[in-house]
Amino acid sequence: MNAKTATSALGVLFVVVGFAMLFVPGLAGLFDANEVFLSLIGLGFALQTVRVVNARRRTPYEQATTADPEIAQELPTPGDDFDDLMDQAAAVRYSGAQRDTVRERLRAAAVAVIVRTEGLSREQAIERIDDGSWTDDPYAAAFFTGEIQGTSLLQRVSLFDRTRSQFERWATHAAKEIVDLSEGENA
Repeated sequence: MNAKTATSALGVLFVVVGFAMLFVPGLAGLFDANEVFLSLIGLGFALQTVRVVNARRRTPYEQATTADPEIAQELPTPGDDFDDLMDQAAAVRYSGAQRDTVRERLRAAAVAVIVRTEGLSREQAIERIDDGSWTDDPYAAAFFTGEIQGTSLLQRVSLFDRTRSQFERWATHAAKEIVDLSEGENA
């Protein structure tokens, strides 16, 4: 038995005896209560206290770690994929597949908006898109019909923009007109 164990055992013994005398006063009458006896009990308490404190000081400090807070995710903005598709269709001079996809998506959106806002059947909406009567914007109508109707030569020249292709200009007009029709429904 080492010194630590002996000190602990002696401290525990003194603590137990001290509490026993405290709770059972008849036991205290068995011992002569002089200063030496009280000093030994106090010393036992002190030894036990020192042992516990030293044990706590040698125990490695462990700190709880918290999980990282949730990190905000970058989520795509609705319509980003269409914007990318539009850029691809406009950037490649003869990109038939991307242009066909843009045209199909805009046609589907136009049909849905016309059916919803004007109460027409799907077939009637497709007829209006095919003949260009679905909008007052001649460039939006031209996106689906393939020809500009009802514009003067001056209007055609003012729309001429060398930085963007005709497809991109007309598609932009069609998309804007579809959005305007849809927002007109919500207004």
